[in-house]
Amino acid sequence: MMANEIDLLNELRSEVPERPDVSGAERRLSEMTAKGVAKSGRPAYRLRWGLTVAGAAALAVVAVAVLQPREDGVRPVPHTMEQRERPASVLERAALVADRRAAGPVRDDQWFYLKESQHMGGDLPAFENWSRLDGRRSALRQEGGELKVTAAEKGPTHVGRTRREVEALPSDPDALLAHFRALKREMAPLSICAPECASEIEGDVKAFGAIGWYMKFGPMIPPATAAGMYRALAKIPGVSIEQNATDMDGRRGIGVVFDAGDGVKGYYILDSTDYRYMGTKVVRGGEAVGTSVLGAGIVDEPGELP
Repeated sequence: MMANEIDLLNELRSEVPERPDVSGAERRLSEMTAKGVAKSGRPAYRLRWGLTVAGAAALAVVAVAVLQPREDGVRPVPHTMEQRERPASVLERAALVADRRAAGPVRDDQWFYLKESQHMGGDLPAFENWSRLDGRRSALRQEGGELKVTAAEKGPTHVGRTRREVEALPSDPDALLAHFRALKREMAPLSICAPECASEIEGDVKAFGAIGWYMKFGPMIPPATAAGMYRALAKIPGVSIEQNATDMDGRRGIGVVFDAGDGVKGYYILDSTDYRYMGTKVVRGGEAVGTSVLGAGIVDEPGELP
């Protein structure tokens, strides 16, 4: 099988949507096939009929595995497939799943819930935080402790401001990258470069870091914007996919990895079935620090769980 046919086959596999409406994938496949004909001069039926018997059988197995839904409607993705795929293929599938998530209206009087653990050279107790979406109140409960409700801090990263920023973001991946690379401040769950990034990767680090910051607030990100973020990650130079990566709590998932050079790597860990953001870590000199998202959602009252 020629290289361009393999690429096209990978793209076809990545186009499988979360539910069995394949009209969009069929349309894009037709466009991709037409481009392949224009470049190679070979007839369009080569993809369909040019497979070997073994290749056709393998494709059938892949198709069955991808199309078979679980009880919750999410289609599992075989790890062996993703191990052979490029970041663009894995993250395009993540984008398709994100774009089909249900997104109900969010009210100012509701609260964003986040349960997080921190591992910064020592394991701290997990904590739960509720932030009112109008930015006025917040509540905190450490593991095993009591709920404390206070006035919200008015810093640059409070949830009210983050919500307004998210709603104003473009969904086009190129526009997102341009926006994030032009930020005056670095937004990242963790700093990848210390003390500062090399000038040639500074914009890429800003974009990678900002996407991870917003992904932590996944339940309040519009589906189209979330899909754009996955596609934007795939466009950042130096990004790769690492299968069976672990977050700082030992949970396995898909690692989206940014290589900053000199043995420094930033990771975002995604759930291997629904691509939900699970946390981040930075590996430097063989040592890792990071945070894990153990729960997130929109609720009506502080103390309530999603």
